[in-house]
Amino acid sequence: METTVADVLPDLLRALAAAFIAGVAPGWFWSMLLVPSSDRAERIGYSVALSLALVPAVVLVPTKLFGLGVTLPVAVVSALIVFTGGLAAYLVYGSAKGTDDLIGTEPGGLGLVVLVPLSAGLVVALVTALGFLPLGWAMIPIGVLIAVAGAAHLVASGRPAGIERGVIADSLGLRERRSASLALMAIVLAMALFRGYSGPVLHDWPFIRGVDHYSHAVMANLMMTRGEISPYLIYPPGFHTMTAMVSRFSGLDPLEIFPVLGPALMVLPAIALYVLANRLWGWECGVAAAAFSVMLGGTYYYFNDAMYPNLVTSQFLLVLAVAALVRLYGSPSVRSGLLLALLGSSVVLYHPVASMYLALLLALASVLLLPYLLLRERRTGLFVFASFAALAVLAVVYAWDTYDLPRAIAGLVDGAEAGTTGDAVGMAVGTQAVYPMDFLIGTMTSPPVAWLGLLGVFLLVAGLLGRDGTSQKLAYIILILWPVIIFLGSRLSMTGFPQRFGRDLGVPLALLGAFAFIAIIRSLGPRRAVAVFAASLSVLASATIVGLQELQSLESASRPSVQMTMTPGIAGAGEWLEKHNTGGNIMVSPHANQVPSRMMLAMGHYPGLQSFAEYQVEHPRDLPPTGKQPLKDVLWVMNNPEGGRTLHLLQKYEVRYVVLYKDMPDRATLDYWRLFDRRPDLYRTAFENGDVLIVTRHAAAE
Repeated sequence: METTVADVLPDLLRALAAAFIAGVAPGWFWSMLLVPSSDRAERIGYSVALSLALVPAVVLVPTKLFGLGVTLPVAVVSALIVFTGGLAAYLVYGSAKGTDDLIGTEPGGLGLVVLVPLSAGLVVALVTALGFLPLGWAMIPIGVLIAVAGAAHLVASGRPAGIERGVIADSLGLRERRSASLALMAIVLAMALFRGYSGPVLHDWPFIRGVDHYSHAVMANLMMTRGEISPYLIYPPGFHTMTAMVSRFSGLDPLEIFPVLGPALMVLPAIALYVLANRLWGWECGVAAAAFSVMLGGTYYYFNDAMYPNLVTSQFLLVLAVAALVRLYGSPSVRSGLLLALLGSSVVLYHPVASMYLALLLALASVLLLPYLLLRERRTGLFVFASFAALAVLAVVYAWDTYDLPRAIAGLVDGAEAGTTGDAVGMAVGTQAVYPMDFLIGTMTSPPVAWLGLLGVFLLVAGLLGRDGTSQKLAYIILILWPVIIFLGSRLSMTGFPQRFGRDLGVPLALLGAFAFIAIIRSLGPRRAVAVFAASLSVLASATIVGLQELQSLESASRPSVQMTMTPGIAGAGEWLEKHNTGGNIMVSPHANQVPSRMMLAMGHYPGLQSFAEYQVEHPRDLPPTGKQPLKDVLWVMNNPEGGRTLHLLQKYEVRYVVLYKDMPDRATLDYWRLFDRRPDLYRTAFENGDVLIVTRHAAAE
């Protein structure tokens, strides 16, 4: 029977209420304590980020000290500690002092020498977007024309460059600006939610697209029962701790949470980009940056593949950590330093690749900017140094157990065995191909974001050459380094994750692209006819390609997904496994990667064994900390249902059931099931349908 919205509405409401209790409310007073802002969207964004930073950190104390899982009492007490701690600090110290002054200079209009090549480049981009030119061919002339426009702006930046403030900023009062900001942000967030929910509502429910959520379900279950993720994977516990808390508060299994709550995560990049752009250049840039996030291909890829921790970390927490850093440059204080330390270190708690971005960015900031500050801006420099030091200490604490830092550091120093973390890094380096440039720009980043982001880089460089204050220059250097680091990482397979870098490149470019887009709009005004024509053409072309990309992103999100791995038959087998889980382990037939076994482990609530295809075992990139041997043992049993060694392995791993796929919707299956089906003398059929066969060893055969 087809599932309707009404069928899942109770689960959705329970999950949203639990997410609010665990992931929004605890950080509310902390945001008021640490962030001086009257903007509601900004306040909510920081409240979510601080909840994600503080709640898991508190939960991990009893799990590490006492070996507790994330039980309901642990979840309730931890959320209350964070909430009441923030309330108490707020009552004692009051709200953060400061104003809503912008860190950067609002974008002004562009001059004629800029608009002429820019309008030409944007027209070629529009012709390409309409399908009249292939992107691969058009990339060079578009990039050259926009670079020429940017270079012209650099040359002209010492002279008046047109309209300094546009009609949007001048025609609205404070109250009207806030109302317009809230209304437009409501529309943008509705678009983000449509992009997330339309596909599941129309095609997926009660299931959800993607493959990684099965692993996340296993790790969330491990956090609930054991309070640790090992030995399933080497993975930081932040996301799965929060998932465990939502599960406890809502009463839903993690696999029931993801279909109803996973699409809501699509609003996080929009909120984060709004917060950062709004604080830099005002609400117009904030809304534009949020809107640009709705067309990022990398954001949707993370959702469509169920890479939820990547999305939460590199496209939300990292963005707000950058916002905290530029705030610290603009208003150095204990509170702004603490904000950066908490948000920056939380990145380490959620995902290793985003931690790599942040480490590189802060390392360059320390080398390039901190010495200058300590020499010329002593007060700011000391606050920045103290905040970086606090961030580093917290990051080491969070990473200590997850990555076995003592052993990993010892391996780097004396060449000794580096442990599972070192092995995991070694497996990843050089094994992933980089995205072709037309795919990186055309799919992962989206062309309007790429072209306008490129122009935005030149506009920021021009800001560095101007006479504006030190805080703006420091912020602009960070905003330029951010996309440069990620772009270079996306072109080098030695980073280990060039495709992850490529999926995240659109985030900083969306920020810079929004700045450029507002500058183009503000170029309109009473000017010479040629300038009016060039400005009008630039506005029309840029707005059209942005609008077309937004519509295309929303339309493609409503289509069926090729990432749907579940069928009612496979789900039925998983439900049977869960009902008959009395301990021990299962072995699952391997097919084309680790996903099929992780599906059954997640549905059956088993922590292992995982199974990998033979090629993946011999050419590893993503192996569990247990190493290759258990994976080889599973392969042996699948190929040899009979024999003394098989019996020994089944007993060694306490295998209760052998789960064998007969059919899958997204990949070819190998007929391991036939080998077991032919031995009724050794194995009894416990469950069978058209997709899955589950057998158990006869007691008499052991």
